[in-house]
Amino acid sequence: MKTKQHIGSLVAATLLTGSMAVAQTTDQYKTAMTGLITRMDTTQSVDGNLQTANAFSRVANAEKDKWLPYYYGALCTVTAAFSEPSIEKIDPLCQQATQLLDEADRISPNNSEVYCVKAMIVLAGIKVNMMQRGMQGIMKAQANLEKAVQLDAENPRAYYLMGQQSYNTPEKFGGSKKEALAFFEKAVELAEKQKDRANTIEVNWGRKPAERQAANCRKLLQLAAK
Repeated sequence: MKTKQHIGSLVAATLLTGSMAVAQTTDQYKTAMTGLITRMDTTQSVDGNLQTANAFSRVANAEKDKWLPYYYGALCTVTAAFSEPSIEKIDPLCQQATQLLDEADRISPNNSEVYCVKAMIVLAGIKVNMMQRGMQGIMKAQANLEKAVQLDAENPRAYYLMGQQSYNTPEKFGGSKKEALAFFEKAVELAEKQKDRANTIEVNWGRKPAERQAANCRKLLQLAAK
C-alpha cells in the first residue's frame, strides 16, 4: 500500500513539475514576444526593422509550432523593404519576408492576417520595376486583401491596406481618395472593437496610420471641393 502511495506521489510530483515547466516556457515566450512587439512599434529605420525581424526569427526557431513569431518577422522584413532606398535590396528582402510568412501560413492556414502581409510583400516589390510590375502587382495585392476580408470581415488591417491601395493609386487607374477615406474609417471602426488586444501579443497594428490617412483624405477632399 505504501509502495502504491509512493508511486502516486512520484507521478503527481512529475506532473506538477511538468506543468510548471510548461507554464514557465509560456511566460518566457509571451515576455519575449511582448518586448519585441514594443520594439517593432517604435522602430522606423530599415536596420532597426531587420534587427527586430531577426529577433522574431530566433523566437520562431525556439517555438516552431507558433505562427506569430514568423508572422511578425515577415511584417518587420517587408516594412524594411518599403523603406529600403536601394532598389537592388528590395527583392531579397521580399523573398526573406515570404519565407517567414510561408511558415506562418503552414502553421496557421487560411489566416486573414497572413494574407494582409502577402499583399504588403507584393506592393513592396512593385517599386523595383513600376512599369513591369505595377498593374499586375496591384491586382495581385488586391486579390490577397479580398481573401483577407473573406476570411475575416472584421480585420481592420485588411481595410487599412485597401485604403492605402486606393489612396496611392492614381485616379486614372482606379484610385480614389473618397474610397480610401471609407476604407480608413472602416479600419478605425474595427480597430476600436479590438482594443482589448492592447498589451497582448495578438495582431493589433494599423489603427494609428489609418487615423492619420483618414485625416489626410479629408483634407485633400476639402481642398478639391473648393
